Amino acid sequence: MENFAEKALNEYNTLTIRPGGVNGQPFWNMNSSQFIFAPSFYFPSFPNGAIHEFLYTATDKDGVEHTFHSKSSTADLTPIWSEIPTGLVTLKVEAIRNGQVTWQVGSRTFFKCSPFPGRENLPERTRSYKEAALLAYKYVYEQPMVQHWLKFSTPDPEFPHNVYPAKTFSSIINAMLTYAKLSPESANNSLKIATAAADYMLSVSYGEESPLKGLPPTYCFKGLNEEKVNSVAPAAKKCKDTTMLIYPAAAGLAYLNLYEVTKDEKYYDAAMAIADYYKENVQENGNWYLQVSAETGLPLTNNYCNYFSILNFLTKLKEVTNEEVWKLLGDNYFAYLKKTCFDNFNWEGQFEDIPPSSNYLNLTHFTADDMIEYLVQNNPEMMEDAKELMRFVEDQFVVWDEYAPWTKASCPEVKSPAGLEQYFCYWPIDASGGKIMRTFLKMYKATNDKLYYEKAAALGDMLTRMQNGDSGVIPTFWTSKENIEELRNFWINCHIGCASHLYLLAEISGEI
Repeated sequence: MENFAEKALNEYNTLTIRPGGVNGQPFWNMNSSQFIFAPSFYFPSFPNGAIHEFLYTATDKDGVEHTFHSKSSTADLTPIWSEIPTGLVTLKVEAIRNGQVTWQVGSRTFFKCSPFPGRENLPERTRSYKEAALLAYKYVYEQPMVQHWLKFSTPDPEFPHNVYPAKTFSSIINAMLTYAKLSPESANNSLKIATAAADYMLSVSYGEESPLKGLPPTYCFKGLNEEKVNSVAPAAKKCKDTTMLIYPAAAGLAYLNLYEVTKDEKYYDAAMAIADYYKENVQENGNWYLQVSAETGLPLTNNYCNYFSILNFLTKLKEVTNEEVWKLLGDNYFAYLKKTCFDNFNWEGQFEDIPPSSNYLNLTHFTADDMIEYLVQNNPEMMEDAKELMRFVEDQFVVWDEYAPWTKASCPEVKSPAGLEQYFCYWPIDASGGKIMRTFLKMYKATNDKLYYEKAAALGDMLTRMQNGDSGVIPTFWTSKENIEELRNFWINCHIGCASHLYLLAEISGEI
């Protein structure tokens, strides 16, 4: 039987990720605080070859020093990585001249994470992946805020994240379309919920006189308890007159999915109105500004979109309409993502509740996950790139054992493994674990390397353990007893994502 813990440990001690300073590539990890694989850092070199050698000293959590010499001030730490125990590490790099240390070039403190321990060394799952997925979808259907659509055809005013219609309502539409297939006895009501959410999203979309004509808003307080919204989702109030252009595409895709089931032309027309906006407002670089004014339609930031929701929507449009314009837009958008995100490893986190950030300040795994999936499906010649990118995702956003002290996951109820969301929210989040699990599965399907499957299953096992076995709910934030047991700040779209990813795991595991 293959020893996956041993295989993972060997990779842990020998592999690195996209070093900066090589062929003009940037140092992507300037704001990174934890690592699974041996990192390399930017420390300044000196002109005219004045310094010919550097001394690296890594002091571990026990005060033990691990050293090596290099001709470069930006060497990776593989010579000593296997010696350093998990925990806080302080690295010091000093210049040497004529055999003597002359001055300190730089220092860096970070957390060295544990490698994948093997599923046999982790607690077992609490139910099958199929059972967990079906239970999770059933929870969505029975949720009062979802049933509110069935009764009133309006969003539940007490659910704070209804303030994000393009994001929340789109996820509910897709979840109900899936649940209609999984639970035939609930199919009729599931479709009613999906159409109610879609119809309401249409009703609050920007009208004929708006520069954002046809787009659903990113933020909308209509009919909601604003006091509750502001206490849970304060970012919405600050941004209510703006729109983030990563989200209309998700709504357009939901409309198309609903149209395929209902054959109601209004959903097709709604999707095409969104598509027309993207077609008419694309920039010369093949992209769209991330954040625009709802009043003027003008950009409010120099940041551009980097979510695959847009590419997925454009791909679906090509399938539905057979019009080449959507493929051209998709190809140009992917070219931008490859040049900006992949080539530069600039995986900027873009979320509706945080401001846009500068390069490398707030990395996330979501766009990297989607890039991996796209590469293994469409560019098999880039498989080695996909493997390296998978290491980046694991390195920066997976915790297999002990959490770094700054992840705010120190309460006894919080266990691992888990996925962390973004540097600005470096916490264990259900959707992050689920999304990374899906990406490991895609790598397994593409390579037949079962270590990827084992890592995916380990994250899936954890989702089943965090799931409430009675209700089926999977809490969003795994950072406190209140968040886990009382569902404080619960995001239903994250839960829906986990249900979908668990169902994929069940399929690949042979349960379906």
